[in-house]
Amino acid sequence: MTDNSQERQLIAAANAAKPVGPYSPGILAGEYLFISGQGARDAAGRMTEGVDAQTRQCLENVKAIVESAGLNLKHIVHLQLYLEHMEEFEIVDRVYADYFPEDPPARVVIGVTRMPVGTPVEMTALAVRDLSSKEIIKLNSLQPLGHASSAIAVANKVFLSAVYGPTLAEAETGLTLALNEAALGHEGIVFRTEYATTLTGWGGAVAMIPVQKLPSMFGAAISAIALRGEPPTGDASAFCRSDGEMIYCTAQTSVTPGAETIQGQVQGVMNKLQGELQLHGTDLAHAVVCNIYLDDIDEFKLMNQTYAAFFTDLAPTRTTVQPFPSTDRTLGNAALVRISLWAIKEKG
Repeated sequence: MTDNSQERQLIAAANAAKPVGPYSPGILAGEYLFISGQGARDAAGRMTEGVDAQTRQCLENVKAIVESAGLNLKHIVHLQLYLEHMEEFEIVDRVYADYFPEDPPARVVIGVTRMPVGTPVEMTALAVRDLSSKEIIKLNSLQPLGHASSAIAVANKVFLSAVYGPTLAEAETGLTLALNEAALGHEGIVFRTEYATTLTGWGGAVAMIPVQKLPSMFGAAISAIALRGEPPTGDASAFCRSDGEMIYCTAQTSVTPGAETIQGQVQGVMNKLQGELQLHGTDLAHAVVCNIYLDDIDEFKLMNQTYAAFFTDLAPTRTTVQPFPSTDRTLGNAALVRISLWAIKEKG
């Protein structure tokens, strides 16, 4: 039997695009392979013309990392698809279906303003080592947009495709229906991210990610991972919760006096995450996944300089996007960065 310990292992591929920041292309830990966001450039940094070819290159980059871990695309259980041009979704989805002809991953699709190195499409993936543990869940109440499964379960974890709605309240209703049909409940959610195309009625919720567009002109979406059986540990009101093996921290900001620069806010968020992880018995040295939402992608290098200082060994996988047009900073108190993070539990 394979020893699937929690020790993290770097996974990289010679024939995939190289990292453009302090992050790992892939990390194998426990039962999962975590894969950084892959764009449309090839290993030489070139990008072809046309969304069809760009989507194929993006998927080839994902495939190269998966295969470097001794797995294949069938092992992917969840995927995030980021598009600069949402009107190209149908084209992208047709190409995508060629790579996942049967039992495709659960999926989240969001439209963003810009991504690093000018890529118009990017994909972040999560794969399971043991293909036999992958269980497809079909839900009448959750009909995913495009080529995706309603939900996929691995042991006690259930990865749901995003639930969309005209408003966040309607997306929430849809999520409740899906959870009920899957014999789950809100109390079992270990990680969720909310997306909205407008800040109106947002209320300043930290975990909300403002995005440029969503498929089919929807105004809101919710992505969730829920547990079967025992609920996650940690206060339901806390921003980090655990399934016993991993800690999941929702997107955080750090808008405080003296933190008006991207460097100051990255420092503040990472310190906040480090403190919360330590309460759960782990730390940033055990991080495996990081999602960074920048207010301005032109601050990518400045963000990297501060972020890199928190990882002296193996940096986690990462996806970085600018999801929404930049904030008017003359108004003050602008959230320049939002960061979510997953880390494995330290073995005692």
